[in-house]
Amino acid sequence: MATDLTIGQWGSARKTGFRFTVAYVLLFIGSFSFPHRYIPDIGSHTHVFFERMAKWFGSNILHLKQPYTVALISDSTGMYINALVLLLLAVVIALLWGLLYKRTNYAQCQYWFLAFIRYYLAMQLLVYGFNKVFKQQFYLPEPNTLFTTLGNTYKDLLYWSTMGVSRTYSVFTGLLEVLIALLLFFRKTQLLAACIATGIMVNVLMINISFDISVKLYAIFLLLLCLLVIAPHTKRMYAFFLLNNTAAQQHPAFQYPLYKRVWLYRLIKFSVIACILFDCLSTYFSSKNFNDDKQPRPYLHGAYNVETFIHNGDTLPPLTTDPVRWRRVFVHRRGYLITQLMNDEMRDYELQLDSSKHELTIRNTEDSSIHFFTYQNFADTALQLDGKLYEDSLRIRLKKIDLQKLPLLQEGFHWTTDY
Repeated sequence: MATDLTIGQWGSARKTGFRFTVAYVLLFIGSFSFPHRYIPDIGSHTHVFFERMAKWFGSNILHLKQPYTVALISDSTGMYINALVLLLLAVVIALLWGLLYKRTNYAQCQYWFLAFIRYYLAMQLLVYGFNKVFKQQFYLPEPNTLFTTLGNTYKDLLYWSTMGVSRTYSVFTGLLEVLIALLLFFRKTQLLAACIATGIMVNVLMINISFDISVKLYAIFLLLLCLLVIAPHTKRMYAFFLLNNTAAQQHPAFQYPLYKRVWLYRLIKFSVIACILFDCLSTYFSSKNFNDDKQPRPYLHGAYNVETFIHNGDTLPPLTTDPVRWRRVFVHRRGYLITQLMNDEMRDYELQLDSSKHELTIRNTEDSSIHFFTYQNFADTALQLDGKLYEDSLRIRLKKIDLQKLPLLQEGFHWTTDY
C-alpha cells in the first residue's frame, strides 16, 4: 500500500530512546481504563494485571506500609507506582526489541507511532472539548455549593464552580480543544495544532497543580504526547524562529509514505475520524443533553431557608450560637440531602424520595443511621418536614430560594462600569 520510509541516520542512542518511548506510551495507554461509548477500552481488561503489579511493587520494593489506593484512577498512589513500574518495563522492552529485531525500519515506525499519537491525542481532546461545550464537565454549582462560604470551599471546587457559572467561557474553551483535535488529524496542520495543544496542556497542568485538581499525572502524559508530535520539527522551528532561516522550511521533518491507492488511504483515514467523532458525540445525542445547565433536576432539588424549626415541641429562634437549629436545607441532584447549621457547618445525608407517599428517607454515611420524614408542599415554594432525627422529633417549615436571583447566576454583560 505504501513505500518504505528511509530518511536520515539513526544512531544507537536515538534508536534506543525511540524504542523506550514507544514502549512506555503504549504501556501507559493500555494499563488503565478510559472508557468510550463504542471504541474498545483495552484498559478495562488489563488494569487488574497492572494494579496487582503496582501493589506488589509498592509493598515489596518501595515498602509502603500505610493503606493507599491501588486502583489506577486519577492521581492515586497506585497510578504513580504504575507510572514508575512502566518506566522499568519500557527499559526492558527497549533492550529486548533492539536485540531481537535489529532490522527495524525506524523511520517507518516513527511515522506510524506519531500518527497513532496524533489520533489518540485528538480523541482525548474531543472528549474534554465536547464535555465543555455541552457543560458536562463544568456544570452549574449545586445549591449547597452556592451557599458554602468562600473560606470553607476547597480550591478544586472553587475553580470548578467558577468555570461552571459561565457557559460562554466553557463553550469557548471546549470549541478551542475541538478545533485543535480536528487539526491534529491532518499532516499540514499537525504542527500548528500540537504547538497550541502544548500551550493548553501546560495551562491545564498548572491549573491542576495550583487548584489541587486531580488528573495531574494524565495531564503530564498528554503534554508529553504534544511534545512528541512537535519533536521531529524542532530543528526546523529553531531555524525559522531563532535563525530566521526560511530555507529550512523546505526540508520535511520526515518523509511521508507514498500510497499507491490514495483513495483507499483517504477512505480509511476519514472512516477512522468519523468513528472517533461518532463515539465522542453519540452520548449527547442519545441523552439529548446538549446543555447540562438546562437539564431537568430531580424533584425538590434546590436550596431552602428554614423559616420555622420546632425541636421536641420547642420553636428554636435563628441564633448563630444554636448548635441544633438548621439554617438551610439543600437537595442535591446526585441524591443527597444536605443541612446547613446556624454556624454554616454542612452535614450530608443520602436521600431516597417517595413522591407518591410524600416520604423521604435520609441516611447518615458516617454512622449508617437511617431516619424517616414526611413532607408537605405548600404552594410552589414552601415545604414542611415532619420526622425524627435520632431521638429528636422535628417539624421544619422551609421556604425555597430562587437561585436565579443570586448575583453569581445573573446573566449579563457590561462593556462599561456605568450602572
